[in-house]
Amino acid sequence: MKKLAGIIAILLIAAGSFFYLKKSKTKELIPVKTVKVEKGEVRNIVEASGMMKPQVGAKVKVGARISGTVEKENVKVGDEIKKGDLIAIIDNRELKENLKIAKANLKETKELYPKKISNQKLAIKTAEASLNTAIAKLEAERHNMNLKKWEFEKQQSLLKDKFTTEANFKQAKTAFENTKMTFKAAEESVKQAKLNLQKEKKVLEQLISEYQSKLSQAEAQYKQAKIRFSYSYIYAPKSGIISYVSTQEGETVVAGMNAPEFVTILDPEKLENWIYVDETEIGKIKKGQNVIFTVDTYRNKKFTGKVVETYPEPTVLNNVVYYIVVVRGFKNASLLKLNMTTHNEIVIGTKNDVLIVPNEAVKWKKGKYVVYKVLNGKVKEVSVKVGWSDDKYMEIISGLKQGDKVALQVKVK
Repeated sequence: MKKLAGIIAILLIAAGSFFYLKKSKTKELIPVKTVKVEKGEVRNIVEASGMMKPQVGAKVKVGARISGTVEKENVKVGDEIKKGDLIAIIDNRELKENLKIAKANLKETKELYPKKISNQKLAIKTAEASLNTAIAKLEAERHNMNLKKWEFEKQQSLLKDKFTTEANFKQAKTAFENTKMTFKAAEESVKQAKLNLQKEKKVLEQLISEYQSKLSQAEAQYKQAKIRFSYSYIYAPKSGIISYVSTQEGETVVAGMNAPEFVTILDPEKLENWIYVDETEIGKIKKGQNVIFTVDTYRNKKFTGKVVETYPEPTVLNNVVYYIVVVRGFKNASLLKLNMTTHNEIVIGTKNDVLIVPNEAVKWKKGKYVVYKVLNGKVKEVSVKVGWSDDKYMEIISGLKQGDKVALQVKVK
């Protein structure tokens, strides 16, 4: 009897629970927070993660072109530098001495040869004067020889007619013979003077040619020594931030086929955003699309840019195929750092003047989208057809009209 009473009690409790639950399910819903269905803008976006990477040319490795001990290192990681700032100095005592010698040699060449050339020009003038004197003397001897010849021929004629003596004739003949010898000597002097002038001119030409050669050689040696000396001073080829330092003061660097790296300079304005887009979404991405992204260190700050290219070579991460979409043209690039993680929204398209509701107003129930429509203070579950959605709003294609009220939150009465 007690056993039967217990069973009846359990059945009564179960029945009460059933009717209570059924009654609870049919309780009236009351809207807590409502919004109006409005017309506005909704975007179709692709969300993906990415990473800040340097553009081509954003990172410059600065090396050394000579071997030696690092005497001074002026930078450390994180330093901002300007183009032309001194980064480091390599021991340059030997190079300095070579430069000093080359400079002195150039100076000596510039001073010595012009003096030699000047002296040689004077020698040429002297040779020209000697030639002019020899020519003048030749003309005088020619005139004297012609005179003595006339006297000789006159005495010869007079001797035939017995109007002169044999002694006078012989004297005239001797005088004529002597002037002929003197004239020949004068001719030889002119010839020698001309040869001497040619010789002095040739010496001048040789000096000028030698000076040009020596000067060119000395200038080249000085220029090379100057360049080699300049290699001991390492300057920043561009402005940026020091992102890597490989040497310290006192270390010895050896320049070989590859210049030993001193530092790496990063241009913070030349970063780009690499977005890893899933292969299922990559077909939607086009050049010129707008991108909105954030980074973890500035969660409330949005950066914007544009798609500039998509790399054709895929990247496989955890057995998932991704394609790299490159974004550039963002402002405030100096706030971004290399390898920062980015959270991206690639805007595929925008619809304007369409019906929209906040995303939290739309529910997914029993395989369809529904909203809680509010009419005269009462809540009614209504099926809707949706379109695009972004991080805030969802497009309503049908099921609601502009001005309708929908509940974002409801409670049971």
